[in-house]
Amino acid sequence: MDRLVLIKEQLPMRERSYTDQQGQQKVFVSTGFVLTDGINTMFAEAVGDMARALDQQKPDLTVPHLVTFELSCREWLDQQQQRRFENGVRIVRMA
Repeated sequence: MDRLVLIKEQLPMRERSYTDQQGQQKVFVSTGFVLTDGINTMFAEAVGDMARALDQQKPDLTVPHLVTFELSCREWLDQQQQRRFENGVRIVRMA
């Protein structure tokens, strides 16, 4: 999904270590953004190389950016065994 948005805020890049399913140490890198199209506001995250590139680039907060998003939905059971859902918005490209 593509959307023309303004960046309200770019959060600092974060790096978190984890162990993958093969027992290898890996690093998960992400940079969060609060974005608006003038009506809707959302939190979106860039990960991996895209997160590093946008952290170095520091996109201009005063001009609109064309952003390509990847949307996902995660389902899980909470402590009371109730089904819960969470939407994820990942930045794939920003121009």
